Amino acid sequence: MSRTHHRARPGSAALVGLLVATTITVGGPAHAASAWTPTADSFVSSADPGANFGSKSYLKVDGSPGQVAYLRFDLAGVVPGTPAVLRFYAESSQRAGVAARQVTDNGWHEAAITWANAPGVGATVDASGPITAGTWVSLDVSSLVTGDGPVTIALTTTDDTALRITSREGTRPPRLFVPPPSSPSPFVVSAGAGGYRAVSQTTGQTYTGSLKFVVEGAVHDLNETGGGTVQFAAGVFDLGAEYFKLVQITAVTFAGAGVDQTVIRNYNSTDADTEPFNFTGAFRVTVRDLTVSAGGPARSTSDALDFDQGNDVRVERVKVTAARGRGIVFDGKNAGWSSVGNIIRDCVIVGVPGDGIELLASSGDTVTGCLISDVGGHGIQLNKSSPTADQPNKKPTRNVLTGNRISQAGQDGINVNGGDDNEVRGNTVVDSSDDVSGRDGIRITSADAVSCDGNQVWGNVSTDDQTTRTQRYGLNIASALCHSTVVGPDNVFTGNLTGPIRDAGTGTVYP
Repeated sequence: MSRTHHRARPGSAALVGLLVATTITVGGPAHAASAWTPTADSFVSSADPGANFGSKSYLKVDGSPGQVAYLRFDLAGVVPGTPAVLRFYAESSQRAGVAARQVTDNGWHEAAITWANAPGVGATVDASGPITAGTWVSLDVSSLVTGDGPVTIALTTTDDTALRITSREGTRPPRLFVPPPSSPSPFVVSAGAGGYRAVSQTTGQTYTGSLKFVVEGAVHDLNETGGGTVQFAAGVFDLGAEYFKLVQITAVTFAGAGVDQTVIRNYNSTDADTEPFNFTGAFRVTVRDLTVSAGGPARSTSDALDFDQGNDVRVERVKVTAARGRGIVFDGKNAGWSSVGNIIRDCVIVGVPGDGIELLASSGDTVTGCLISDVGGHGIQLNKSSPTADQPNKKPTRNVLTGNRISQAGQDGINVNGGDDNEVRGNTVVDSSDDVSGRDGIRITSADAVSCDGNQVWGNVSTDDQTTRTQRYGLNIASALCHSTVVGPDNVFTGNLTGPIRDAGTGTVYP
């Protein structure tokens, strides 16, 4: 037996207008899980023993000063002995994590609880380990759920850095699942005469409607159950003027049937960021084995795959055939953002008006085995943030570019701007400066008086084989603020318009 109902997904307000024309079908084991939001929650603080924080949209947990969060759930219809999981949304990061602890006194009131009158806390039943901002955290609280009635859970920590959690008054309230929901992974997305469908292969849960609606619905469910896979069948998947808006996503894989077999496309002419894959907060996400085409009038910040605050992301065997701006972007410049440990492997980027790949204020990334041709900007750029960014002049550091082939980049083939300790190794760059004159195969430079130190250039071929050459230098160390660049003897920089190397750097090392 299955049932059809309508509901909006948290964090996806744009879906509400689509619900009239879409359906969600839920069947099978997915019904076994029940979820409760707190009937009361608050936190108390030793720094202000008489204060009440029950109306806040957040909870805080801290070791010094002591801050303890209390959550009460009123349960009904629970079978004793059923497993239970508490899930909450972390708005900040913390090294030590939190512990879920027993509270036997359920008589406290949200609008009255303070440090001075809060009930005591008992034994720890589960602990989280380190917590990353923008992620859901799960704790096993099965031993606290013995049947119907009120259950209070306290959250404590030994860390002297406060953890901020969304409360029941916020947009992502805590929930108690009894039992924990079954993972719906994988969802298979396909196109049919009636529109698009995303069908869970494990629970039978089904979304039908626009491509945006069904994919965002599937991603929401995966994200809430620890991650999983959205598997696109072969074919063309057309978003129209829409795009996937993916916020704080953890451990979700977007997989196609193969490059040129699965094509995700859209076309948008608005003055807005309209990336088909538009991420704000991506953690251990993978996009692989598909082609992306992002059509529309050129716009410098509207790309094909945009990972704002992308960490430990994998982009593998992805082809980009159109973008309004850049092909693939990782961005770590905004307040509270990091962008670290990402891998772009075996990509193909052709004909986009901006950079093929930009790593903006991003560190510890690897770009390897990519083919980038006929782009209007740089083939690959490692770029610092602007002086006016939330994290001003944040550098790209410790990135590795290896085994890539770049041809006919409109500007530099590879550009390192204000970055430190990056490796440019074993790449082939030909015929750069195709659209903008005076550009180079590989350029290491500075802007806004920001230094570029300790970069390494080994084993590259950077040349121009056109009848009319455009690539000025094979390597241009363009600023005296670029210190201690290492240029290996195994590079080949012959055949360029002006010369093999221009070195305006300071203390360049030629082993």
